[in-house]
Amino acid sequence: MSADGLLDSPKITGSQPLRILLVDDEPSTIQLVRRLLQADGHDIYEAIDGEQAVQMFEKVQPDLVLLDVVIPKMDGLEVLSELRKRDKMAGVIMVSALTSEQLAVKSMLGGADDYVPKPFRLRAIRLSIRQVMDKVRLRRRNASLQLELIAANQRLRTYMAEPLIKHLLSSPTPPQLGGARELVTVLFLDFANFTPLSAQLPPDEVVQILNEYYAFLPNTVIENGGFVDKIMGDGFMAIFNAPTTQIDHASRAVRSAMAMRQKTLAWNAGRPHKLAVRIGIHTGEAVVGNIGTSMLMNYTAIGDTVNLAKRIEEACDDNQILVSVDTYRYLDLKHPSMQDVMLEPRGTRQLKGRSASIEVYSVDEVRQPVTD
Repeated sequence: MSADGLLDSPKITGSQPLRILLVDDEPSTIQLVRRLLQADGHDIYEAIDGEQAVQMFEKVQPDLVLLDVVIPKMDGLEVLSELRKRDKMAGVIMVSALTSEQLAVKSMLGGADDYVPKPFRLRAIRLSIRQVMDKVRLRRRNASLQLELIAANQRLRTYMAEPLIKHLLSSPTPPQLGGARELVTVLFLDFANFTPLSAQLPPDEVVQILNEYYAFLPNTVIENGGFVDKIMGDGFMAIFNAPTTQIDHASRAVRSAMAMRQKTLAWNAGRPHKLAVRIGIHTGEAVVGNIGTSMLMNYTAIGDTVNLAKRIEEACDDNQILVSVDTYRYLDLKHPSMQDVMLEPRGTRQLKGRSASIEVYSVDEVRQPVTD
């Protein structure tokens, strides 16, 4: 290898010294490259065969590896494969006296950042190191940004329901104000007699009780493909068939309601403060989309369908589920997923704020026959 350019070649720039591993079985090559890189202030480590190179790599975790192709015990390509299994970020420059285009291609496909033939000018190796470290810094920056993005997405998921996140990410355009008419099934859940409980207990204890129930109730909606639109103090609103289209949206809402009632009753066992749920469900057209301002949008459903679902919920007794006749018509009660569901007609109800009465059904579980 020629030492031409050792004194006048430009130094490798960087914000801090690098840990560089030299892998070569030629003492003269090691000596010259070591002098060059140490003069630039870098920490140099050495290996004279493939096995030693892998061991030293694991021990040192270098920023950059100068790896000869022809070395004892394991050739350079084998070492490259082992290094990439352990670290995708570190820079790797393959060097070789073999002038083979195929070898260069194999090196790059194996994960090398550059391929420098021997004998090389030290100016050339310095330039290669500088360019490869630019790649390494970019890789590390991209990896850091990706971790930040993952963390941001995780935080976002604590404030935004999963179906809406998927809908936004899959859209080729940014969200805009406005909406469209869609057939939806709307579910309202509310805790009965919550106001007297709030008057009896300190507010922080009330919040704790609510959060205990919310730890499992909204998840039940999500498990059935529903969208938890908003939590409103001692209750919440959920939408089915938006933003994700579902043929069986009414059935999903009913199954969610039954599961939430079951879980609430089970959770109440042995607890000093027991909450009862009221759940109302209605199916109809609503305008679904982004409501608010360009700076603060809320994806929701607006219209009489939503209002009616809320009124049905308010007409429920404790731990009762009522569905409108419109929801009833969309239910496929013969489907296997609905075989344990029993709907009983409860006549017509005159709901608050409405001139016309509406027919409703209560949702119960099919009682299994008792066998001796």
